[in-house]
Amino acid sequence: MKKVVVLALLLFACVGSLFAEDKDKRKKKSITDTIFRIDEVSVLEKRKRIDLLGLDVPLRFVPITVSKLSGQMLERKGIVNLEDAVKFLPGIIHKTNQLGAFQRFSIRGQGSALIMIDGMRDERTVSQNVPYGDLSSVESIELIKGPASVLAGHSAMGGVLNIVRKKVTPDFSANARISYGSWEEKRATLGFGGKLAGPLDYRANIHYSTGDGYRRTNANRFSLYGVLGANVGKVGRLEVSGSYADDKYTTEIGAAPTVRYDVYEVGKDAGPFMKSGERHPYADYHEIYNDYANNRMKRKVWDVTARYTHVISENMTLRERFTYFHSDLDYCCVEGLGYRTSEESIYKWYYTSKGKTTYINLDSVVRNKPLNFNPDHKQLSNVLELTGNVETGFVKHHYTLGWSYFAFDFVQYNGYGSDDLWGPGLGAVLALKNPQLVQGWWDSKISAASLKTDRTHAVYLHDVMEFSDQWKVMLSGRVDFYNYKTATAKVLDGKQDYKKKNRSEWNKVKTSAFTYRAGVVYFPVPELSFYASASSFFNPVVKFYNPDIMYLDRKGNEFNPDTDGGEVFKPEKGISAEVGGHYTLNEWVDVNASVFYTSRYNIVKSLGDTTVVVDGSTVTRNIQGQVGRGMSKGFDFEIVVRPLPTLRFTTGLSWAEYRLRQIAESGRFSKYKEENKNVRETGVPRTTFYAYADYTIPTGVLKNLSFQLSGNFKDKVFSDIKERIYTPALWLMDAGIYYTIKGHVSLALNINNLFDKEYFEKTTVLGKPRNYQASVSYTF
Repeated sequence: MKKVVVLALLLFACVGSLFAEDKDKRKKKSITDTIFRIDEVSVLEKRKRIDLLGLDVPLRFVPITVSKLSGQMLERKGIVNLEDAVKFLPGIIHKTNQLGAFQRFSIRGQGSALIMIDGMRDERTVSQNVPYGDLSSVESIELIKGPASVLAGHSAMGGVLNIVRKKVTPDFSANARISYGSWEEKRATLGFGGKLAGPLDYRANIHYSTGDGYRRTNANRFSLYGVLGANVGKVGRLEVSGSYADDKYTTEIGAAPTVRYDVYEVGKDAGPFMKSGERHPYADYHEIYNDYANNRMKRKVWDVTARYTHVISENMTLRERFTYFHSDLDYCCVEGLGYRTSEESIYKWYYTSKGKTTYINLDSVVRNKPLNFNPDHKQLSNVLELTGNVETGFVKHHYTLGWSYFAFDFVQYNGYGSDDLWGPGLGAVLALKNPQLVQGWWDSKISAASLKTDRTHAVYLHDVMEFSDQWKVMLSGRVDFYNYKTATAKVLDGKQDYKKKNRSEWNKVKTSAFTYRAGVVYFPVPELSFYASASSFFNPVVKFYNPDIMYLDRKGNEFNPDTDGGEVFKPEKGISAEVGGHYTLNEWVDVNASVFYTSRYNIVKSLGDTTVVVDGSTVTRNIQGQVGRGMSKGFDFEIVVRPLPTLRFTTGLSWAEYRLRQIAESGRFSKYKEENKNVRETGVPRTTFYAYADYTIPTGVLKNLSFQLSGNFKDKVFSDIKERIYTPALWLMDAGIYYTIKGHVSLALNINNLFDKEYFEKTTVLGKPRNYQASVSYTF
């Protein structure tokens, strides 16, 4: 209730400032006309730049494939979740939706995507999967494809997803939006900004949402975002922004689980009752088994960012960016279901594994033990860049010389001990049909902590060279110095705190890597360009010496790492080649297409066990070798057609395949190979496709009435290649109506899963049926 009151008060303040702003505009028109415009959003959009590169050149001069999603499209489709937004960016897919809130994304078939916010990396996205907040304050989303270590540092294999938040503007604007949808989902968003006082401009955004959610899986969210900006003298600009979010989530553990083996019915000679990986034939997968009475999942996040831009001369600018971020998550939830089993013949079904028969009860399910952990993330980032233009002979250079520092502190408080969970509700047994969800209480505490820290320094140089109107060349290089350490600690009294004396000694890894990007762009005519590029990436391998392990280098030869700590394996690396083209015909047609190939090496693989003689005794050691290799190839394209000023068609297609390749053949231990070589990656589809159409009636009685229709295709997703277990391919369609009245009031109705198709998001998790969202907004 307090949050609703806050929204109402701010709405009244917004209306009041509207009248004050009109009066202020008349008095200070000359000041508004001379506003400082270093990073003006409208200019960036018109000339098609992206926020991340920091180069004062049109995007078409750069041999990089980029897709961009505007905040306007997010608003028209009523999208506030990141997993819904990426459906309209070819080349990235929502890889998992674990437990309803934890998210992972994959770019061009590679592992977890690196996500950045306003050009500053969010380390949580590569250290573990996390829930993301709402997109109510987002101006645009940029997908920079291909290895991006030269732009963002380590672990940027397939590319980078950059979330750009709204900036300040001197002109007053405000928008209030409320919506209501299926499963009692209610949202309220208020955004406003303009000139505050004197040289200060501002922007503020507030969002609140709540609801029951499909299958009772929902996110109750409250977020605040604000920016202050001011000119500093005649050549400087300072902007300070901050945000706060307080979110609560419920989880999704699916329905009746599958079994890894063929299951047979006792006393019947027929085929399997349930094949390996097959869904339970008698189960109702609309059924819900979550422990809502005891589960808890909530997080609080806040950040502050300062940006200073100083114009040194007409051709040289200095930019400083500083960000501090803190996220605290409290999580303790049942994560899955199982079946009761016995070695005795007391159930009517059984399966056989390694010659042993196990009897299984398929009439009921058992809640697994809850997982209890509280991750606490703190990160500090600082980027200093000198950008400018200079000419050498007939070549014009657009350069960025930068230094970045990144510090990430991660403490996960764990409740994994035998005494950390208690209560009669643990391991509750529920009937397969008509289950009683409340099965007694349970509680938890934490007893230990896992500590990790990253410290990274980097220096880099980007140079886009104009040789002529037809030829542009980009050369970029970057050196990263990466320091990592980890430890454990005991926690007293179940509190999120520990004493230094209860902490173990730090295990440390230091490494460094050079990455590059080089490319050329050719314009046979101004509307058409072709480009080719090569780039590299690296991922630190964080492993520590263990005397029970035998170590092999990338050639399969045994080596002895530093036993006193330090780097065991060299960083995982890769190189990529890409060719593409871009065609623009005024505002009518815009086409982007690219083909890529990526080779990945230095992958650490476990190669089984071997026996060695140590001091006269035979001991067993596990073999780990940096002998793995991977390959990713594919293509993507995106087409925007505007045959009329009020009609727009957009389509995007992406095909990407990642495979683990045969390991190195040379070396003393080349006989140790994986059984499954040259196999596809699981968990990601090869093909994704989207189509989007938006038409607005320009004249007549129905003027400003808009219709939009979209469709999304996702290829089948394998969870087990060998057993051919996969989620089938899926095509879903959405539709919407949008009507603007006198330029101020907008009414919208969005219908998702238009044809009410039943599908599974995961093996035992049903996707959402047809659902709607109705909204009304007012623009001041």
